[in-house]
Amino acid sequence: MKNILILFSILLFSCGSEPKNEILVSNYGYTQGTTYSIRYMSVNAVDYQSDIDSVLHAVDLSMSTYMEGSLISKINRNESMQTDSLFLRVFEAAMIIASETNGAFDPTIAPMVNYWGFGFEEIAHEDESQLEDLMQSVGYEKLSIKDSLVIKSDPNTQIDFNAIAQGFTVDLVGEHLQKLGITNYMIEIGGELKCKGLNADAELWRIGIDKPSENIQKDRFQAIIEVNNKSVASSGNYRKFKVDEETGMKYAHTIDPKTGRPVQTNLLGVTIVTESCMNADAIATACMVMGLEDSKLYLTNHPEIDALFIYSGPKGEWLQHQTEGFEKMTIYNSND
Repeated sequence: MKNILILFSILLFSCGSEPKNEILVSNYGYTQGTTYSIRYMSVNAVDYQSDIDSVLHAVDLSMSTYMEGSLISKINRNESMQTDSLFLRVFEAAMIIASETNGAFDPTIAPMVNYWGFGFEEIAHEDESQLEDLMQSVGYEKLSIKDSLVIKSDPNTQIDFNAIAQGFTVDLVGEHLQKLGITNYMIEIGGELKCKGLNADAELWRIGIDKPSENIQKDRFQAIIEVNNKSVASSGNYRKFKVDEETGMKYAHTIDPKTGRPVQTNLLGVTIVTESCMNADAIATACMVMGLEDSKLYLTNHPEIDALFIYSGPKGEWLQHQTEGFEKMTIYNSND
């Protein structure tokens, strides 16, 4: 889930007298309904907060379902099918991952996310037939792009990039910092991260991964990893859920695109480590839908991806499965 990754290193505000006089600069703020924390080593402590905010605003104008005037909102209302370069990049990546995961990740899940109360529009629950009607418009195969225009085979189909857009935004901010000549940075937006180079102590960035508990514990970390020029994204259902006021039933925020219902799985949390934060973000969501065994099969075809899976055992105990690459980057694991 979002916000289950936090920066673990205790950083200094200055790295001292390095040859380029690089100073740690930290920028914080709000975007996409969550917080961001961006730290980078900058020559003479030049602050690029305004640049970063401009990048974040550009993504909102393109892909925020909470902005009526955004491109994605207009497309969802069939007012315009026109896209921009940012939308196209995310659309193409989303369609590839949707195909590779056999629809476990699906950017057309918007009606069902709204139905269960996790989206940009509240849909009142009525009966089973309503859910079935909404499902008729779900399916990534109903979308295509032609000459920068979105083509829908069903006009009721709506797009939701919330499970991939934060990761993309992390990548985009990283690309901008690279253009500015900054090569040592940590970008975190809503818990999705990209780490490049070294921190202010000239060490690899350290990232803590929370245990899958509903409340944050004092001994909160399941694992701590050192990240070497990689992105990290997590997904889980143990903190983000809705409670039905009448029945008391908890609804997980991860929706299975094939059933239109919250997933029911013993998989508690997934952390994905790979080059692209956009891909890591979407794949983490897909794994929560696929479950542990299918996720393992998926990773056998993607050696460039490392992962940690935390799942519930037969007695309710927390168990874990990790790739060999993930184990190598781990400096602390609570199961050891």
